[in-house]
Amino acid sequence: MSDNGERLDAVLRRRREHLPAVDAQLDRWRHILRVTEELGDAVAGIRATEPGSTAAGLLASLDPAGMAKAAGECLDTLSTVRSRVNRGTVNLGVSGRARNGKSTLLQSLSGLDDRQIPSGRGQPVTAVRSKIYHSLTDRGARLTMHTERSFLEEVIAPYHAELGLGPAPRDLSAFARHLYPRVIDDEAAEGAARPTLGPMLARLREAQQALPSYRAYLTGEIRTVDLADIRDWVAYPEADAEPDRRLYLAVRDATITCAFPIEDVTALGLVDLPGLGELTPDAEEHHLAGLRNDIDFAIVVKRPTDTNAMWAREDADALQLIGRACAVADVRDFTLVLVNTGACLPENVTALHDDLRDRLNAASGDRGYWVILADGADGDAVREQVLHPVLDHLATALPRMDEVVIEDAIAVCRDRGERIGSDLDELSKTLRTLAVPTLTEQMIARAETLRAQVAASLQVWVEGLRGRADKDYEDEEFFERVAEVHAEVREWMLGGFGEGPEAWQERALSRFRVDRASLPFASAELNRIRVEMARRFSAVDDLLLQRRDEYWAGLVAGLGTRMVRLTNGHGPRPQDLMAAMAEALRDAPDPCPSLAETLDFALDVRLDYRTRVLPRLRRALDVLFPEEDDPRDGNAATTLLAVPRTAEGAAELFNRVTQLARQAAYDAQAVLAQEPGTTAQVLFAYGEQFEDAFVRSDSSEAEFRRLAAAFQDRLWPDEGTGPQAVTEGLRKVHRLAAELRTLIADERPRIAVERTGR
Repeated sequence: MSDNGERLDAVLRRRREHLPAVDAQLDRWRHILRVTEELGDAVAGIRATEPGSTAAGLLASLDPAGMAKAAGECLDTLSTVRSRVNRGTVNLGVSGRARNGKSTLLQSLSGLDDRQIPSGRGQPVTAVRSKIYHSLTDRGARLTMHTERSFLEEVIAPYHAELGLGPAPRDLSAFARHLYPRVIDDEAAEGAARPTLGPMLARLREAQQALPSYRAYLTGEIRTVDLADIRDWVAYPEADAEPDRRLYLAVRDATITCAFPIEDVTALGLVDLPGLGELTPDAEEHHLAGLRNDIDFAIVVKRPTDTNAMWAREDADALQLIGRACAVADVRDFTLVLVNTGACLPENVTALHDDLRDRLNAASGDRGYWVILADGADGDAVREQVLHPVLDHLATALPRMDEVVIEDAIAVCRDRGERIGSDLDELSKTLRTLAVPTLTEQMIARAETLRAQVAASLQVWVEGLRGRADKDYEDEEFFERVAEVHAEVREWMLGGFGEGPEAWQERALSRFRVDRASLPFASAELNRIRVEMARRFSAVDDLLLQRRDEYWAGLVAGLGTRMVRLTNGHGPRPQDLMAAMAEALRDAPDPCPSLAETLDFALDVRLDYRTRVLPRLRRALDVLFPEEDDPRDGNAATTLLAVPRTAEGAAELFNRVTQLARQAAYDAQAVLAQEPGTTAQVLFAYGEQFEDAFVRSDSSEAEFRRLAAAFQDRLWPDEGTGPQAVTEGLRKVHRLAAELRTLIADERPRIAVERTGR
């Protein structure tokens, strides 16, 4: 390996040492960009939620978009540095307008021929940007194919934008069906634009017409191709080729490896840079991206033919484009103008050389552009007169250029960091004027507010229960039901206890004869009638249960809709909602057992007939017992039930039993008439106890705080609007500003610059 090779390998090794620090800074600035974007969203949310609020007014001057833009500029700069330090080769880019010998020069440098790097006369030949790497072991090509999406976005959409055709098709089928005009609308393209846009439209129509030839290859895959077959994938079709076959449209990027005809340098790459003078949208930007990210040195090829012997404006534009790509490094370190003398008249070569000296370099001060004259088709001449001098130059210049590029990246990041820091200082001044409660303070305030709201609502409910418990309150619906049940019982009694007076008396007489006594039948009938009457009066049970359900419904309403959110949609019955609340409170990360037990207590309300009415009603039915518990007390019923064992006696017994039953029914009605007041008193006591325990127990305050902390997302899901949203937004702005300030001050590994002699 020559001295140049060793020196360049050392440059590449030093470059790669920067990679960890560059990656660390890229991660840092990506994080900064993300936080600035989140900060912008948070500020925009405050402005949108409460446009007239004090916070929105004070934050109006903040420019998060400018902060994000600054972070994006750092990322762009660092990405360029990373592309540079991550390269394992020294890359020479070959640029120039069509028909100046660019492809011929690439052939001479790489040893490839027209089958791999097409060249020719007439229209431009190179259709895909190719990278060619020297390798003693590998020979072939790897093609990165477009996906359908990238093809439509990167190839077709720029045509639509440039030609004013509206949005590009969203899928390939839509592209195939799209109706493109045959000519450019005169109103859409005036003057000088028409000659440019017309050929662009023709290219677009050709791409649509040839879609069947390349559609199957739009897979995004990496495709390996033999070098003998590479031409169709990277070049425009030849004049005699099939007009509808354009495989190059499916190729996003091509990488070729082969053995260069050189001996002393191994880490060398060539980058074919199509685009100068191309009638394709975004050609200049693609060219610029290639110059900035993929190459270390640019060779601009100019071939002095009869019509191309002078330094033209297009040539100056090419150098200006290169200057944009290496904005911080000296473009003269980065660029060579190669006058391709092959098959050119000496006078044209002399004319161009003089023009470069007098018009280009005379205006460049002490150090003009590097100009070399050589025949691009002569491999030996290219290696001796172009490649070796360039590599010798780069062995010295690359460290210098690397230093400048890295210094610029450091300066850009420092400047943008200071700019963001200055904006953060202004933001901090603003935020200090806007008091924002801490999360703990907010949680306590929410808990206290919720507790107060529940207390107020429950007290309204308890006052309603108190009103019903008042001695003057009359439950008309319950009274009507009692009267209805009493009437039904009375009708049943007077109607012969369910079988008719005659049938009852016949059955009584029959039993008299069997038993030779009236008392056994009379006793059995009193027992039967007593049990049946108790059962029939249970018809008021539905109203008692209704009053219990009304109590539960009022309690749930008193707890409020916010508390109901704890149930996650359980229901719809009030008791189901209360049970779900109690379960949620018990199962919370920090349980609220007292609140849960209070709900359990409320669910244990007993207002059914058997529990509330039957014990007292049974006392009213005692008159229907045939004997007293203590026989020594005597029993008037026994005396009344002793009748002759005749038909007349059976009739007399029916009248006496009916009289007893009517008395029992009257007494039972009186018992039931008292029940609404008693029930109201019971429910009022239950309600008062619930409200007192739920709101004022010794653990209530603490458990409401636990409740607010554990279920804040459920209890307050509507935080996206109103003043509360502004508070949440301000808290987020505080957090993001603090995070951003930490990131700006981050002292992770910095990019080091190794000073070199100049």
